[in-house]
Amino acid sequence: MNLLDWLEFGKVSAERDELLLKYFYDNGVLKKIIESKLSFLILGRKGAGKTAVFKFLTENPTHSITPKDILVPLSFDNYNWNIHSLLTNDDKAESHAYRQSWKFVILIEAIKCLSEHYKKNGKNVPNEIEKAHKILEKLFDSPVPSIYNIIGKKILSLSKFSLPKAGLDLEDGSFDSLELGGGEIAFEEVKGDKSLQQALSENIENLIKILDKALQSVQLKDFSIFVCFDKVDEAWDEVSYDSSKKVIAGLVSACDSLTIQYKGFLRPIIFLREDIFEVLSLNDSNKLREDCGELLHWNRVSIQKMVLARVNHFAKENDIDLYNELESIFESKEMRQRAKPLNYIIKRTMMRPRDIIAFLGRILDAMNDKANDPFVDTTIEFTHIDSESIYSAEAGYSEWLRQEILDEWSVQNPIIIELLNSLRNNSSTNFTAAELDAELEKLRPETKQSEIFDHLKFLFDNSIIGFKLGSSPEWRFKCFYPSQGFVVSPEYRVHEGLVRALNLKENRE
Repeated sequence: MNLLDWLEFGKVSAERDELLLKYFYDNGVLKKIIESKLSFLILGRKGAGKTAVFKFLTENPTHSITPKDILVPLSFDNYNWNIHSLLTNDDKAESHAYRQSWKFVILIEAIKCLSEHYKKNGKNVPNEIEKAHKILEKLFDSPVPSIYNIIGKKILSLSKFSLPKAGLDLEDGSFDSLELGGGEIAFEEVKGDKSLQQALSENIENLIKILDKALQSVQLKDFSIFVCFDKVDEAWDEVSYDSSKKVIAGLVSACDSLTIQYKGFLRPIIFLREDIFEVLSLNDSNKLREDCGELLHWNRVSIQKMVLARVNHFAKENDIDLYNELESIFESKEMRQRAKPLNYIIKRTMMRPRDIIAFLGRILDAMNDKANDPFVDTTIEFTHIDSESIYSAEAGYSEWLRQEILDEWSVQNPIIIELLNSLRNNSSTNFTAAELDAELEKLRPETKQSEIFDHLKFLFDNSIIGFKLGSSPEWRFKCFYPSQGFVVSPEYRVHEGLVRALNLKENRE
C-alpha cells in the first residue's frame, strides 16, 4: 500500500490535535512531579509538549493520579489578567506582589471542588467547607461560577463589600452580617480609585484567611487536590511583558507557599515555558527549579517512541503491519555525511516533539509534490519515506525553526533578532567569538565587547550554537547534551536545523 495513502504524524499544536489522546506518549514527567509532594513546576521549552501533557492529564487523570484524588485543570486561553493588577501590594517584593490574588484563585477552586466531591460521593460536606462554600455562593452566585467569571467581573464587587470587623462567625453559620454593595462596578472605576482598591485588597485578604482556615480543618492524607495551570503565558507579548512577569511570578510564589503549607493535600502544578521562568524576578529561583521543578526533556529514545506511537496509530487504522522501530519506515540508503535518514532528521531538531513533527509533516508534503508532479508521466508510489524528499523539505523546516526561536525569545530578549542576523551575515556555519562580535557591532554599535560571551552563552543555552570539547570530534549542543554547561571555545558552530534559513556555507571537516 502506498505510504502516502495512510501515513500521518499528527498536528504540531497539541491544542488543535483531536487525535492526541489516541497516540500520546508519556515520557514520565507527570509521574515524577506527582510523586514528589514538594514539586509544582513542569518546565519545558516552547514546543516541548507541555500542553500535550496537560491535556493528557486532564482527560486521563487516573493514568497519573489515584481515583480518590481531585483534579482541577485551569487553562488560561481567555482570562482577565488585568484584575490581578488591582490586588497588588506595593510594599512587597515583585515576586510576592501578586501572590494574594493567585492564592485567592486557588483556594476558591479547592473549596468549590471539595464541596462537589463530597456531594458527588454521597457524603456529608464537612461543616467548615460547607460554610466557606456558602460564603462564596452569597458573594458570587449559586452555583459558584468558574474562576474565569469570578476574575472577570464578580471580584470587582468585593471592593464595595465589607466583612464585619470581628470577622465571620463560622461556628453558627450566620452570614447576615455580610454587606454587599449594589450594582456592577467597572474595572476602570476600581483602577482609578485607591480607596476601592484598598477595600478590595483587604476583603480578599480576609476571605483568604477564612478559606484557608476551612481547608486546613479538613486536611486529609488519603487524597490530594491537584489544581493545574496551563497557558499562563497567554499575555506574554511586548505590550504586557512587564506586567506578565509580575503576574506569573506571583503565581509561582503562591504555588510555592501553598505547596509547603498543605504538605501534599493541596497540590498546585504550573506548566510553564522554561525561558519565561528564567526571566522571572523570584527569590531562590535556582532552588525552586532544582527542588520543586521537573524539566520536560526528550532524548533520542523517547522522541522516537513518541513518533512511533503516532505512526503505528495510523498503521493500525489502515490495517498496516505495525512497526517495531521508527528507522524501518525510512529508506535504508545513507544521506549526506553518511547519516541514516532518521539521524539526519533528529540532528536538525532541537529534540522537541514540535520540531520533529513539523519536519516530518513537511517531508510528507514534499513526497506528495513528487508523486503529483504535473511534468512526470509515470505514477510514483512510496513504500518508505523518501530521502530526496527529506532534502526538499529541509529549507522550509529550517525557516520554521528560525521563526520558532524568534517567537520564543523576541519578547524577553529582543537581541535574538540581531544575533541571528549576525550569524547569517557571517555566512559560515563555523565562527569565532571575534567574528560574531564584529558582525553584531555592525547591527548594534552600542554593543560592548565584554557582552559577547553572555550572548554566546545565551545562544548555546538555547541550542542555537554548539562547540567541541577538547579533541572530541563531536559538536555539543544543549538539546542533545542537556547537562553540558557553556565553555568558552576557540570556535563555535550553528545548529544544523538553522543552516538553510540563515543561508550558511557549511564547513566540511
